[in-house]
Amino acid sequence: MLKLDLHIHSCFSNDGIGTPQDLIKSLQKRGLQGMALTDHNTIKGYHTVQKVAPNNFLVIPSIEISTADGHLLAFNVTENIQAGLPVEETVERVIDAGGEPIVPHLFRLLSGIKKEKLKTIQTKISAIEVFNGCSVPNTNLKTAKVAHAFNLGGTGGSDSHDPAYAGYAYTVVDSTDLRIDTVLSEIKRKKTWGDGVTMPLAYRRDRMVLSIRQYVQRGFKRI
Repeated sequence: MLKLDLHIHSCFSNDGIGTPQDLIKSLQKRGLQGMALTDHNTIKGYHTVQKVAPNNFLVIPSIEISTADGHLLAFNVTENIQAGLPVEETVERVIDAGGEPIVPHLFRLLSGIKKEKLKTIQTKISAIEVFNGCSVPNTNLKTAKVAHAFNLGGTGGSDSHDPAYAGYAYTVVDSTDLRIDTVLSEIKRKKTWGDGVTMPLAYRRDRMVLSIRQYVQRGFKRI
């Protein structure tokens, strides 16, 4: 069985700290075997780490895209996907690029796409993020219920912007095969799920304060 943090940020996100290498070290200490490096609107972090990642650690090239309707994860993409487009168009662009679109933190106030938008893309996706380390337990439970209701699989990720909290949440894959194609195949088959623990309240509070401050600084525009 594999445990992979499929939602994590490095210093290549404008609100993250720590290098991709720092994330790998932290995740390995917690017994995880891989990650999807999902920096905000940039693939640069993956390009810096792909050649130095350990052979026994999987790094999936990924990105968290700021659509006009909220955030969308794209696994297995090696080029940037344009931000600011409707989520429906963004999903199509991810698929055209050979990627796997995943909806993270569905109900988050400033960056979740919410259920109504999920309905417009549910036939195009295989899974939504059912365990986010920065979300409160009740919200994760609520999202898991939506996944079941929509007949979707699940993923999990810490959504950490600090290596110290990498791996608090993760995706469980019923395989020992450390290949991207295998992991993506399990996601497409709706055989994966999210698990983990919620991050400490102090960290989640600081993240919320920072997000609101940056939102104001951007002129009330979402990241």
